Amino acid sequence: MTRRLPLRGSTPLLLSTALLVAGSALGATPATANDGVSAPAANYTATATPNGAIAALPPMGFNNWSRATCTPQAPLDGSSQSAYSFQQYMEDNAKALSDTGLIAAGYKTVTVDDCWMYRNSSGYLHGALNWGGATDVRNTAKQPGFDYELSAYGSYLHGLGARFGIYETSGTHTCSTATPTAPNLPNGSESYEQSDANSFEYWGVDELKYDNCGQQEPMQTLDTRMSNDLRTAATNAGSAGHNIAFNISAPAAYGNGSTKYAAMSWVRPLGQQWRVGPDIWNYGDGKDPWNQPLAGYNFGAYQSFDNTLELSRYQGPGNWNDADMLLIGDNGMTTAEERSQMSLFSALAAPLVISTDARKFEPAYIAAHPAEAAHLNASVAILGNAEVVAVDQDPLGAGGYRVVGGAANADGTPAATSGIDVVVKPLSDGSRAVVVLNKGATAANYSLDLSSVGFSTGGCGYDVRDLWAHSTSSSTGSVPLTVGSHDSAMLRITAQGGCGTVTPRGQITVSRDTWGKASLCLENYRSGTATNNPVDVYPCSGTSNQQWQMNGDGSVQLLQSGAGSLCLTAQSGSGTGAINGQSGQWAGVAPCGSAPGFQSWSYNRDGNLKLTGTTKCLDVYGGSTTTSGTPVDLYNCGAAPAAIQTNQTWAAPFGAPPGA
Repeated sequence: MTRRLPLRGSTPLLLSTALLVAGSALGATPATANDGVSAPAANYTATATPNGAIAALPPMGFNNWSRATCTPQAPLDGSSQSAYSFQQYMEDNAKALSDTGLIAAGYKTVTVDDCWMYRNSSGYLHGALNWGGATDVRNTAKQPGFDYELSAYGSYLHGLGARFGIYETSGTHTCSTATPTAPNLPNGSESYEQSDANSFEYWGVDELKYDNCGQQEPMQTLDTRMSNDLRTAATNAGSAGHNIAFNISAPAAYGNGSTKYAAMSWVRPLGQQWRVGPDIWNYGDGKDPWNQPLAGYNFGAYQSFDNTLELSRYQGPGNWNDADMLLIGDNGMTTAEERSQMSLFSALAAPLVISTDARKFEPAYIAAHPAEAAHLNASVAILGNAEVVAVDQDPLGAGGYRVVGGAANADGTPAATSGIDVVVKPLSDGSRAVVVLNKGATAANYSLDLSSVGFSTGGCGYDVRDLWAHSTSSSTGSVPLTVGSHDSAMLRITAQGGCGTVTPRGQITVSRDTWGKASLCLENYRSGTATNNPVDVYPCSGTSNQQWQMNGDGSVQLLQSGAGSLCLTAQSGSGTGAINGQSGQWAGVAPCGSAPGFQSWSYNRDGNLKLTGTTKCLDVYGGSTTTSGTPVDLYNCGAAPAAIQTNQTWAAPFGAPPGA
């Protein structure tokens, strides 16, 4: 959870532990982000452990929130619910992750979310005696909560080979807990950061998930204070100290606008990951969470992917966009949808955090519930697919970008029930992971053109590894696929014998100004081929007049069929816009090489496409980034990081995560 208020019977499958983890891939770039080595984040101290990188790879684990929220859960064996504690529920989930091999497969950080705590009258944080309670008075009418001290709980997790994750908020109170009963104090960390950091250190916490509820001071002030106090707690613990990874929710609190993009910059030196959007759909209303449009502060698994994709440029070792949780298990998605969420989140290099009733993964439960066995065994296999996990954990740390897809419905919301999405993720060995997602209601045949995703195909052969079928084929031009409804193919494509090159190709989208709408694509207006034909933003359609190639010389080349060699071009001065009749310095297309000084662009982490040698950025006219047909001009770049403009932030293809 990351809300800010107000704002807004078959045999069970045991997994192989032979994951292809990072660190051995040829061509891996060194970690240069705030990973605790080359540029330490504020929560890091070299005197504590680990004294290497913190979260150099996307974190993996479990969190109870999306599946259980603060709702008491019954034992699965039918025994009395009244004695079943919140702590026992978390321990049972951790044991199931261990018994099924998921901890060994990488899902190590077991995080307890909201409702575990209360703050006593002396100002210290402790486990609540009642499930979801905010008092130190035991109410026997309620289910038990947690131990007063959480050291034994942390030791239990560590004994399973897991890591201990915990939730708190930066404000005075968490998003879901009741008003504390006097003399107890508000349970949030505001004004108690150091004492809470000390408690986390004492209990053996490995990761802190930090929410946004109840702030009385600015979020940047609060998050900076906690980051520094985590370092102080680790330093003061001496040789027994350990660094605590910091998962910050701040960007998700700001909607989509300049304040959010400023936050994307200031959180970077404070921690290792950050939530970037609303909560993924919570369990309990009987709806399939795969496709759910924005409702309040929740949306579906596809929508969570779609929102996070346009922020891939912020990814890198030690710096991760948190797209929220994997709803793989008993949350209501089909096996195909679960496979697709795993494909898409791995293509994002997202933290892989399971939120389901993992107790149902236990072999004994599956054996006793044959009607559920096929689905649950498939869920465990999806989560444990070492080849897919290796894509997520690739040491380059690149997120994916969309080549085609991402269309909008008639009301502007993301189209999640029709069409094909193709997503490409650069990998450290020079290969590419490609996800082909079928959003339609029936199976679809699709021919993946290797040149369309950036591979040079003239005389070059490629190995095509199907990561779900675990089979390898060879191709020199295209890959025929049949993809089931809401299912996905995931391929790893590698040039044979070092042949060929890969050039970033695909759609360029402008950042949406609201979570509920789809991103719009940069397109060549009405596919015109005349010099200085304008460009605008339009619903993404997969047509060739929305396909662009990011060349090494800084040119951005249009890949429109039959248009010849045209490049994104800035006019030399002001003129009358062909689309809206207004005066401005407009952008269009012109023959590549025909306008020196007006066809070279730089692309950076802030998302600016900046005309080289100037202070001008590619800009959606008038600032409305979700209005179809809006023309694109050149305008003074908003000052980074505090005044980055949404209408000047673009998601573009890249070969490696762009720098600042």
